[in-house]
Amino acid sequence: MILFPDVMMLDVVGPLQVFSTANRFLDQPFYRVRTISEEGAPVVGESGLALLADAGFDADLPSGDLFTPGGPGVDRQCRNPVLIDFLRQAAPQQRRVASVCSGSLLLAEAGLLDNRQATCHWSRTPDLWRRYPAVRWLPDEIYTRDGKVFTSAGVTAGIDLALAMVEEDLGSDIALEVARELVVYMRRSGGQSQYSRPLRAQSASAPGLRRLCEAIAAEPAADWRVTRMSAFANLTERSLHRLFIKEFGESPSRFVEGMRVDFARNALEQTAASFDQVAALSGLRDAQTLRRAFAKHLGLTPGAYRSRFRSTA
Repeated sequence: MILFPDVMMLDVVGPLQVFSTANRFLDQPFYRVRTISEEGAPVVGESGLALLADAGFDADLPSGDLFTPGGPGVDRQCRNPVLIDFLRQAAPQQRRVASVCSGSLLLAEAGLLDNRQATCHWSRTPDLWRRYPAVRWLPDEIYTRDGKVFTSAGVTAGIDLALAMVEEDLGSDIALEVARELVVYMRRSGGQSQYSRPLRAQSASAPGLRRLCEAIAAEPAADWRVTRMSAFANLTERSLHRLFIKEFGESPSRFVEGMRVDFARNALEQTAASFDQVAALSGLRDAQTLRRAFAKHLGLTPGAYRSRFRSTA
């Protein structure tokens, strides 16, 4: 696990705890954890806690798994030639290479994600294609695998990724035991858009697009065909489609459907409205369309979602 100043602490300790817990269910430890930093120096994480490194970048590393975490310090490290050169030299020797959260930007900067599928924290979505166009970004995924390279979305998604690695190494029974011990899902349903779409909409760079997204969020049941959206944003349909792909990684129609699903989620969490009522309020027409949309975007039925996330208030 690579350490650097202003690293996100959970990006480091989350995956490492998964591997440490897996060792407890085995007759003999399978994983050995090592932390490395530039020159082996201690680092202070984003939360203010200090982390001690076992070695520096010049250490003789065995072939194993190389992790790059994320955090506020990532952008500075993307401009650190020592770390980037280390990744370029060390990665080919490793069995697997993985990133957590915005740590995928470090792999991208080193060219290790070129022509590969990858994901990153949702807040970085507007930046990804511009900075690293050679990467096939999948911003809605919790984690991705392309060959020996794994990437994961924000923060706790590093735990999902590490569980997938444990399952590959030791089988599903051990991975399930680890998930139970840590009280987390073995496989999380849905993608990170279920947490992030309204927030991403607020960060749209084009003012017309931002106003359009705010209007969709305010009235999801309105008529949001592409022709009306392009007129509202004062853009051609082609420009509208291009901007949505650039800013959100999805078409205008899929974005609208996702916003409607987000509205329906909140209604299911906060009200006792029937599925048909929720569907009508959100613009998804009826309960059958609601079920299809939930299956596509969240991997859950509306009933399962309500039972899991219904507010106790």
